Amino acid sequence: MTRQPASATDHFALTQLLTETAWRIDHGRADTVWELFTEDGEMRLGKAALRGRDAIRTWGAERPALRTRHVHTNTRFTHTGDDTAEGVCVLTVYMDDGTGGTTPFAITEETGRYVRTEDGWRFAARITDVLFGGPNTQVRQGS
Repeated sequence: MTRQPASATDHFALTQLLTETAWRIDHGRADTVWELFTEDGEMRLGKAALRGRDAIRTWGAERPALRTRHVHTNTRFTHTGDDTAEGVCVLTVYMDDGTGGTTPFAITEETGRYVRTEDGWRFAARITDVLFGGPNTQVRQGS
């Protein structure tokens, strides 16, 4: 069964959700990322799986203050129901290299499940798989 692409309005709103997440992380507000998830939402970063808003809140509060910039490209969203969607995008993470410059730290593929709530679209799941990365990243095999 072929899923229908998200409408232009929903595509824009879902892209805004990705952008808001990146902005919060890049501007020292990772401790508020939990607000963008459903109550039982899941965030997976490689092998680390965080389930529920409390776990995501703890991750954000404990995240080191790194100078990063997250850039989402190649976003694709499809509807799975009236108020649900799935999506995929490429995320490139740039990190301060310690010399005043930046270097690409990792290129990942993010897949997500989304739910429309009374507060707008929220993540039900956000899964990040590293495609290419630096020495401190875990690269997904077979990609």
